[in-house]
Amino acid sequence: MAWFWIALAAPALWAAVNHIDKYIVTKYFTGKGVGSLVVFTGLTGFIICLLILLFNFTSIVIAPWSAVVIAINGALLVAAFIPYLYALEKEEASWVSTLYQTIPVFSYFLALVFLKEYLSAPELVGSALIIAGALAISLDISQKIHFKLKPLLLMLLSSFMIAVNGLVFKIIALDENFWGTAFWEYVGGFAFALFLLICLPLYRRQFFATIAKSRGLVISINIFSETLNIVAKLLANFASLLAPLALVYVVNGFQPLIVLLYGIILTLFIPKWGKENISKKTLIQKLVAIAIMFLGGYILFK
Repeated sequence: MAWFWIALAAPALWAAVNHIDKYIVTKYFTGKGVGSLVVFTGLTGFIICLLILLFNFTSIVIAPWSAVVIAINGALLVAAFIPYLYALEKEEASWVSTLYQTIPVFSYFLALVFLKEYLSAPELVGSALIIAGALAISLDISQKIHFKLKPLLLMLLSSFMIAVNGLVFKIIALDENFWGTAFWEYVGGFAFALFLLICLPLYRRQFFATIAKSRGLVISINIFSETLNIVAKLLANFASLLAPLALVYVVNGFQPLIVLLYGIILTLFIPKWGKENISKKTLIQKLVAIAIMFLGGYILFK
């Protein structure tokens, strides 16, 4: 079960990234286009490329076709942040993060078709409970029960793109090697960010305007956030080589719990960095949903 703990470390880091992204989007990017943050995300992938070159240079040599495919896959990953950030601009970090738990649904069917990966009955039950608990949090019960359709659709699109990214990464990494695959994926993400910066005037204006206004602060915050994101992505990718892809993504179902805990801490002690709805009604809803996810995690772990 070593894969479980490796996979669990990823959502713990991504939960922090969710709150940092929310802080950046609302403080620096509201009304200015989230494309600026997407460009930051892609450009910071250059850091991991340099580290791989520095510590494991020989691993970057993979088949040319594999390098092209995984580079396109890296661009897809950066593009997946666009609908996510638009949803995050309007909704709480804990709400948005729960919708990423639809990734296992997409990844299960993708892995079933392309990798012939099958889950056992207990794994399916545990996975279903985690997904059900996560989606239960997406219900807005503040006035009357309803789904937030637009952000829901945005997050479904982002989740599908990430599921495809995980599938392609696993296929290439199993055929080539882990670090070489990671290198060319981040090269693709970096190239896509440069494309956005050079070819889209709106993104370019927003990017440089943000740098000018923040005077380096947003750059530092974003580099820290993207470092966490990169480490989390590498952990999730590595875990996917040790266990079925869908199962690894299901473990990410614990991310809403961690996001909620971080949010409560911020609300109580550092509200200027982030706020969470901690009304009694909302907390009960989230805790019940999280309890369902814990049950699913117990079944998986057992």
